Amino acid sequence: MSALGGRSGIVRGSTAPRRRRRRLTDALTLRGRCFLAAGVALMVCGLLLGFRDITRIGFLVAGLPLLMLLLARRQRLSMRTTRTVTPSIVPIDQWSDVNLRVENPGPATTPILMAEEQLDYALGDRPRFVVPRMAPGAEHLINYRVRSTVRGRHHLGPLGLRVKDPFDMTLRLAVVRGTGELIVLPRIVSLSGTTVAGGLGNEGTIPHMIALHGEDDVSVREHREGDDLRRIHWPATARTGDLMVRQEDRPATRRIVLLLDDRATVERAPRGTASFEWAVTAAASIANEVIGSGTNTFLALGGEIRSGHGGEHLRVEEALTELAVAELREPVQFVTTMALAADAAASGALCIAVVAAMAERDTERLARVRSPGSPGMALVLPVSDSDDPVAASATATGLRERGWSAVVITPGTSLVDAWAAAAASPALQGGRR
Repeated sequence: MSALGGRSGIVRGSTAPRRRRRRLTDALTLRGRCFLAAGVALMVCGLLLGFRDITRIGFLVAGLPLLMLLLARRQRLSMRTTRTVTPSIVPIDQWSDVNLRVENPGPATTPILMAEEQLDYALGDRPRFVVPRMAPGAEHLINYRVRSTVRGRHHLGPLGLRVKDPFDMTLRLAVVRGTGELIVLPRIVSLSGTTVAGGLGNEGTIPHMIALHGEDDVSVREHREGDDLRRIHWPATARTGDLMVRQEDRPATRRIVLLLDDRATVERAPRGTASFEWAVTAAASIANEVIGSGTNTFLALGGEIRSGHGGEHLRVEEALTELAVAELREPVQFVTTMALAADAAASGALCIAVVAAMAERDTERLARVRSPGSPGMALVLPVSDSDDPVAASATATGLRERGWSAVVITPGTSLVDAWAAAAASPALQGGRR
């Protein structure tokens, strides 16, 4: 099995369904067609001139490519691939090594094959190589490297094969089903030069103990080597099936709810790709900063909310991986995202939203995500690059009127400047409502 859920595959010498209706001669190479045409011409001339020997020669010449074609169609090629990607999750513009293992599980020796690995366009040129003859049970290891300047989940494979006969008369295209995956993280911009007033995630004057707000398994965690056996929490151990220990005297935890607007359309206007990628970069940079500061962060996007497990906080790697595969979705899912974010922030949290311009009703919904007495920050982008920032300004104004710190992102605005402006707002200096 390939790394990151990749699948191995077997090919039996068949082509894709759309190619099954091709003409028989389409599988012939230029040499095969020349032999076929020459043989037919010799047979016709032999019949017209009455030379049977010429007719026989023409029959043999024309029959050779047809015989190779028949044998090629009857040949059942069996191959399996396995991919290992190291590392399988990388920062943007970093290299990963791919080990492609080609195996022959069939009963017959495979011919020499020309192979081409299918890759997403963002990973660059497709690697091509020669697979030598392989006896039954043999395998061949191929190594290549990939990198991408585009975040996301990129597919490696399937493996395409070009199968020729020994006389180079026929050519078949086959695919060994099975793929691997490479996840490329979003670009990170350092925001360490700016500190949010009152401390990152400070909800009011008293940080909240997350054990007091009903999160699942928040007062216990999995047993670690060196833990005192007297701290084993037997009810939790029986419920989960794993050895759990109590977490006593847990320090107060500051909370942050980070929300990403991933609507594909805004009031029937399509969301610009550049606008969304700027938002993802901003969310990733903010997550890297606030999680690294020790806060308990909740990431809301795609109609879901992500948090830590087993009493642990959300890790930077987990948040960045979620943002790496973020994509535009139906607007109705963003309504669900805001509702989940409001639930997570109900007991007090710093709310940070990276959103596109929105209608008044959606601005009202977003404003209610912030609980009374807690701070809120918003970076508001135009829907697309060519969009007038008036709508974004109206959204930011509506949020400010409801106690948020809001900054409008215009062309040329840097994330560092926008973050500093939002952090310097009076709304985060005791002006909360």
